[in-house]
Amino acid sequence: MKTRNLHKLIGYAVTGLLLTVVASTAQAAKFGVRIVTPEGEPIAGAAVCIGTHGDYKKFGATFTSSDGRVLLDVPPVPLVVTVSKNRFAGLRISEPARHFNLVKVIELRDGLPGPRCKAGSSLADSGSGSGTSPSIKGVSVKDNAVRVQLVPKVAGGASHYRLSSKRNMEKMSWLNLPDAIPVDTNLLGKTVYLQVARIARSGQSTIESHSNVYPVNLKSL
Repeated sequence: MKTRNLHKLIGYAVTGLLLTVVASTAQAAKFGVRIVTPEGEPIAGAAVCIGTHGDYKKFGATFTSSDGRVLLDVPPVPLVVTVSKNRFAGLRISEPARHFNLVKVIELRDGLPGPRCKAGSSLADSGSGSGTSPSIKGVSVKDNAVRVQLVPKVAGGASHYRLSSKRNMEKMSWLNLPDAIPVDTNLLGKTVYLQVARIARSGQSTIESHSNVYPVNLKSL
């Protein structure tokens, strides 16, 4: 009797483990690319399509940001990535299915046109004109008796922001971009760093295009 119960418990434990594994592998992961020249310089405005062999734009089609990046959510399936830009040789590569976040560096070289990505999807066009990366043109600081706020002048359809005392934005989440950004009191008296993004979602796909990181001096406050 005890042996039978033990076998039951082991069976339940194994079943639970299998369910956990299946659930985790079904979740989307973030896949991104950083497009650079042979010298390692970022290429802004490169068209990037991520999909499958049957549909090259299935998971999104957009343009790289000022730092050469594109990031989006994809299911754990094999991917086909197409990258192109005028005066560079376009390329198309296959990527295996992954269950973890990854940003892949892809190098574009001068040359004859190759495979082309036509980034004209609703995700690519959401919130701005095609090929326009979000950017920060300037930031004014509003200081009154109640709070300190940052009022950024942005372009490129920016929809979200993040603010940090660290330039690399470590562990900072994206928040909806308001007209005036409140500043936490623990950031006063420091140089803070602001970044905006255009984040477009359609179904299960998400495409992010990031701006430059803009320093704001709050040391006098």
